[in-house]
Amino acid sequence: MISRLFANKILFLAIIPLVLSSCATINNMMPGTDDESSSEIKEISLNKRLQISIPIPESSKYLTDKTIIFGEGSRFTGVLYLLHDIPADEVVEFYRVKMRDDGWSEIAIVRSDFVLMNFDKEDRFATIKVNRKLFENSTSEVTIGPKTDTTINRSINIDNTIDQSDDPFSIE
Repeated sequence: MISRLFANKILFLAIIPLVLSSCATINNMMPGTDDESSSEIKEISLNKRLQISIPIPESSKYLTDKTIIFGEGSRFTGVLYLLHDIPADEVVEFYRVKMRDDGWSEIAIVRSDFVLMNFDKEDRFATIKVNRKLFENSTSEVTIGPKTDTTINRSINIDNTIDQSDDPFSIE
């Protein structure tokens, strides 16, 4: 009797960490968890869509605290943190087709528990990370930026005609 009671306690203690880790994993997949619940969620207006000038799935929302926008139109640089009411696979397919249709070239795609895509267009790059959530929801983090510091200077209207040596420091 004592050994059976002892065995049940051991079994109980072995199961608790599994249950707790499963709850943590499910919590990470739930929509509206972590930073999403503390951030303001907004619809993407037509004006905002024109400002960022990249394809965005319909009915996407963005988190204001995680979204950073510099410039606009073809000069847009920044990070968009988007929430989608569609599965991650549909979001990935949307970006692969629509980015190509918008003139972007797909450089690479990596699939894991998330999907990471890299795109290239003229003097700009885009990295899109799509995360799976529960209940056919997903999130994506879209990062767009210039490829070189010359492009950064040009996009913020800095004169780059000053002769710069290859070495960042000169020792005299």
